[in-house]
Amino acid sequence: MPTGVPATSAFMPSTSLDLLTGVRNRAELWLYRIGGYLLLNVVDDPAWLALMFC
Repeated sequence: MPTGVPATSAFMPSTSLDLLTGVRNRAELWLYRIGGYLLLNVVDDPAWLALMFC
């Protein structure tokens, strides 16, 4: 039975670099989600477009 083998699981990062990569990926996902929401619901709204160009 091998001992000292690092855990390799998506929910248990083995190094701090893996943890930072996961945080960066999650932050990037949220930025895309927020940007998509703003494009669909704020920029596409005719009232906001009228306010921006008047």
